[in-house]
Amino acid sequence: MSLLKEEYLNNPVDEKDLRKMMDHLPRLVMLLDLEGTILYWNGGGEKVFGYKAGEIIGKPVWRLYPGRESDNFKDELEFLKKGKELSLEMEGRHKDGSRIWLDVKRTMIENSRGEPVILGNASDISLQKKAELELAESQARTEAILETAVEGIITIDREGIIQNFNQAAEKMFGYRPAEVIGENISMLMPSPYHEEHDEYLDNYLETGERKIIGIGREVRGKRKDGSVFPIELAVSEVNVGDEVIFTGLIKDISNRRKLENEILEIAEDERRRIAHELHDGLGQMLSGISLISRNLARKLEANGLPAADEVLEISNMIREADEQARELAHGLAHIELENEGLQAAMSRLCERIEILTDTPCTFKCPSDFKIEKPTVALHLYRIAQEAINNAVKHGQATKIFVRLEANNSKKRLQLVVEDNGTGFPATSEKKDKGMGINTMKYRSHILGGNLNITETPEGWTRVICSIPLYNIEMVNKI
Repeated sequence: MSLLKEEYLNNPVDEKDLRKMMDHLPRLVMLLDLEGTILYWNGGGEKVFGYKAGEIIGKPVWRLYPGRESDNFKDELEFLKKGKELSLEMEGRHKDGSRIWLDVKRTMIENSRGEPVILGNASDISLQKKAELELAESQARTEAILETAVEGIITIDREGIIQNFNQAAEKMFGYRPAEVIGENISMLMPSPYHEEHDEYLDNYLETGERKIIGIGREVRGKRKDGSVFPIELAVSEVNVGDEVIFTGLIKDISNRRKLENEILEIAEDERRRIAHELHDGLGQMLSGISLISRNLARKLEANGLPAADEVLEISNMIREADEQARELAHGLAHIELENEGLQAAMSRLCERIEILTDTPCTFKCPSDFKIEKPTVALHLYRIAQEAINNAVKHGQATKIFVRLEANNSKKRLQLVVEDNGTGFPATSEKKDKGMGINTMKYRSHILGGNLNITETPEGWTRVICSIPLYNIEMVNKI
């Protein structure tokens, strides 16, 4: 052991060294007598309050703290006499008059003469306090925005546990925040979303594959009373440190859907009216003209007059026009759909396509398949009709397959239309603006489902309308 080390072991720190070390501390260290008079003030006190030792020693300590008097000190003294340590945050006054926030600690000790004195220290926490105040203000603003927003706003963690639930969401779902915070978000979803949600969330966190996060879509929500209603849902993701927070912005679109259904019903009524006019008005007129022209052709031929063949040709063309008008009337009025059900109507639709376009169109459906809701059947029929027309007119398809099937394991009904044509704009997201495609998507949304347009491994175009079976029961209630 060196002589220097041995000397420090025997006399570790002399008074001069101790004072020097105390003066270099970045925080205030002071001694007070039991009257509150400052007896000692280290160099750190000047860094904190701006006062040098000669300016403050002998002064009462409460002059450093605005709004505090000797009575406050007496209360603190009684606390310290019980052998307890005082620790608090308080506002102080700097020499230049500015306010500073301090972390103050005091305890009672005995000096070298055995007299009780108060050892105190304080550090400037103004920056920390400012950050805390700014954070509190930011949280207050955020809370005000959440609580005054028209849309429902719900935040969940990576486990799907609800963290926040604003007033609009409370009104929308019928739950108080205390009833849902800490619960899984799936409680606000009907089947099959209820069962599938955690799987979707886990899949996204593992693979990054987005099905709704950052995209937004129309889904169904479930109220406290069990009723189901359509909502628009947009979900965003925020990383806070190691945590992942998902925020859902929710809009109740029940009234919009109700209005849209009424508009569709008006449109369907207009279709029926036009079909009736085509069948009973124009159709009857064309039939009459066809008969008159055919009789005229016979008379011309019997009298050996010219143009008999031309008149007969005109009669045949009128008859073909009459047949096409009647086919159009059938397509508009969906007579088979109303009288015989969806399966018969879809089968007849494929038959008409084969007759009118000479394009093979095959329809397959389980024999026991039945849709009880006329509204659901009508929307599915119109989606199939539009998809088939697209395949023929835009895709120049030479083969079309149509399927209706129920996937009980996934609790979904699927309408599938496949064709070997060249495809149509829906296969490109950027070009997905066609009226027909948008109408198909719109009808699928009304049913609470979604419409996807993909390409099969063989290069065929596939249109899939997938609808949760639960939603089919809810369509007429919207």
